[in-house]
Amino acid sequence: MTQSTMDGQPRIVAIDLMRGLAVMMMVCVHTLWMYADTATQSSSWLGQVVHFMGKGTAVFLLCMGISMTLSRRSSSVALLKRGLQVLALGFGMNALKFVVPISVFVTMPETFIQAYGWESPVTFGQLRYLVLTGDILQLAGMSLLIIGLSKRLLSGIWAPMLAGLMVIVTSKVVAGWRPPWEQGHYVADLLFADHFHVYFPVFPWISFILFGMGLGRLLNSERSIRKLTLKRMLPAGVLLTALGATLCAYNFEYHFADFFHLGPGGAIYLLGLTLLMFWLAHLLCEKVDLSKAMPLIRFCSRHVTSLYIIQWTLVCWGMGLVGFQALGTGETVLAMAILLCLTLLSQKLMNHTGILCREYLPKILEVLRGRVKSSGI
Repeated sequence: MTQSTMDGQPRIVAIDLMRGLAVMMMVCVHTLWMYADTATQSSSWLGQVVHFMGKGTAVFLLCMGISMTLSRRSSSVALLKRGLQVLALGFGMNALKFVVPISVFVTMPETFIQAYGWESPVTFGQLRYLVLTGDILQLAGMSLLIIGLSKRLLSGIWAPMLAGLMVIVTSKVVAGWRPPWEQGHYVADLLFADHFHVYFPVFPWISFILFGMGLGRLLNSERSIRKLTLKRMLPAGVLLTALGATLCAYNFEYHFADFFHLGPGGAIYLLGLTLLMFWLAHLLCEKVDLSKAMPLIRFCSRHVTSLYIIQWTLVCWGMGLVGFQALGTGETVLAMAILLCLTLLSQKLMNHTGILCREYLPKILEVLRGRVKSSGI
């Protein structure tokens, strides 16, 4: 199922569906991680379902790669600028998540601080550690910079997929590498970390963006090739999922590790699973009338970055009210619903505020300039 865009390129509705649903699911995942007690996370039906949903990170990245190929703003310069912007947003989000509730509101639960092995008051060095935490926005920013710098080498359909395969194969080989000089350690960690200061290192997670770029170019081809590509996602997804699962079963520690720092088998497994999800989303768009749900889903898909920042901020600020990993199953479900509603309402409010500013701010400035001229200042 496709829909025309303003520049005449086909819009794959399944991309909006996957990305929009992934936005909603991530609110549930982060609420579980930060609010639910140990028993709810590890032993309840809710924990099992939501932890499986947490694998939707690969969905974001694959859709990011596809969208890059369909966007008119995909020049090297545009990608580099966007990469720097996303990095700034990532570090700003960390400040909102951690510094504000710890140092401004003074509402962060002591149990959260103790989870890091620290005690209050938190030092400047510890706050810096939190601000520099590598999250998915740091991954996206670094990936955009790398792709922007190597765009000429990633032309065509198969070059980015081959690059993605190389990243997967070498991910464990380079895991944990740092240069001999200390000044380069943090950048190396963003690229190759095998520890939890960086949750999503570029290796292997950029591979999903690279595969998405190749897939996006296939989907952007003539209609017959697009149909064939979507049809082949099912067998390709089954094959890759089976291959990845087999490698993980053979050596789980090497091939899957802790999800955030995947080995080759884990990355292949998630890639296959994501292709299956894409095929199912496309099938759903073809067979089911989603016209009533699509406005909300497209809203989430369009504002994926800001919604990500909003929901993480609300989750962390909310710990001042509900505590850190202190809720049971029913309470966690309620918290998920409340945070999802607050996240969407906050985005709506931001949108309306932006519209009002764009509409009235020029008029206000014009009036002020007139008064300044009339007063002779």
